[in-house]
Amino acid sequence: MLLIRSSTIRCRSSRFGAGGLAVAGWLCLAALAQGADTNRPAPEVVIPKSVFVSEGDIGKDPFFPNSTRPRKKVPDDSGKKPVQDFSQLLMLKGITGPPDKRIALINATTFKKGEEGEVKAGNGRIKIQVLEIREKSVVISIEGVAAPKELLLQEKLLPVGE
Repeated sequence: MLLIRSSTIRCRSSRFGAGGLAVAGWLCLAALAQGADTNRPAPEVVIPKSVFVSEGDIGKDPFFPNSTRPRKKVPDDSGKKPVQDFSQLLMLKGITGPPDKRIALINATTFKKGEEGEVKAGNGRIKIQVLEIREKSVVISIEGVAAPKELLLQEKLLPVGE
């Protein structure tokens, strides 16, 4: 019996010795992790901002390395855009009235001599001024175009009931 008791005591003491050593180790680590107490405030963390500069030919797109998109240069629009000739979109549909009070129908809009207005042409509108209404034509001035343009009345003969 005596032998049994001594072995039980040894087992208990070895258990407490290992546990005590572990507890002492944890206390030391906690004391080291706490750090020193000072009056100094914590340093402010400065996070740098990223800057992206695209110079055109320098570097390449990491997602599309074979792309030439960043290398294209924007055309210089310092001058005026060339004015397009919209006279092909204008049609003289008809002329009516006496010679001194004629009215011209241009693209479903009526005009008298000297009258200014906008005419629907294609997907946009064109500002014109009627300078002269003749018997089978109209002379107009298109905004942005220097020279006046003459629109001729189209002679389409509609078939009469045959």
